[in-house]
Amino acid sequence: MMDLLRTMVPPCAGRWLTGAGLLAGLLGSGLASAQVMIRPVVLELGARQRVMAVTVSLSDQADAPVRLQAQVLRWRQDVQGHAVTEPSDDLLVSPPIADVKPGEKQVFRVALRGARPAPEELSYRLILEDVSAPTTANRAAAVQFQMRYDLPVLVAPVAPVVTALRWKPCPPEAAKQTPAQTASGVEACVRLLNAGNRRVKVQTLTLAGDNGPQVLSLQEGQNVLSGAEREWRVPLSAALSGVVRGVKVDTALGETLQAEAGGF
Repeated sequence: MMDLLRTMVPPCAGRWLTGAGLLAGLLGSGLASAQVMIRPVVLELGARQRVMAVTVSLSDQADAPVRLQAQVLRWRQDVQGHAVTEPSDDLLVSPPIADVKPGEKQVFRVALRGARPAPEELSYRLILEDVSAPTTANRAAAVQFQMRYDLPVLVAPVAPVVTALRWKPCPPEAAKQTPAQTASGVEACVRLLNAGNRRVKVQTLTLAGDNGPQVLSLQEGQNVLSGAEREWRVPLSAALSGVVRGVKVDTALGETLQAEAGGF
């Protein structure tokens, strides 16, 4: 699976998607005859919003209709930022399955079930899977590909937004260097906890040491979900001491956040 947290907005957003230009976060890969456009590619339910719509359009150049089946997964992260998902019935998708004909559109509505349950932002993935029957043309193919489109769904917290970050050195077993890393230079391993109630997208990570800072720039930014821990390894320059004294984060929103030491 691709790293789903490289960016919340796929690079193909707003364009027709083909087998050569798949939506970032796509769970499957390969060739596809259908051309699909999905809007929006990130679903955010606001504090007073209970329903949101996502529109799937199929190009009039497509060879055949596409049958899409919807599934909702609860989304968490491991310390490497990889998605950890499990089936969830917190959200209702209507319709659960639909046929999209060439040149037409289908609207899927995502709605909350019951009352909002949490003071922190909740995170899900909406999976739209192509379950179309093989066409006559591709039945004879040795390999058949079916697409799965994977969209983030974020439910705003019921409480006011709080931004808080904490950091600590990685555990000794995680911080241990491999021979290849040792040969290429010294690294610092730090773990960041999002102690706030909304995701934070880290654009730049700055480590402070005895002799100066060391900056790790994340070109596309990397998200840390509420309550999640993320681990980063930062190459250290000769000027920077191997002991990390502080961690600062610049976010994709232009904020500069000073992480507090310890506390988790």
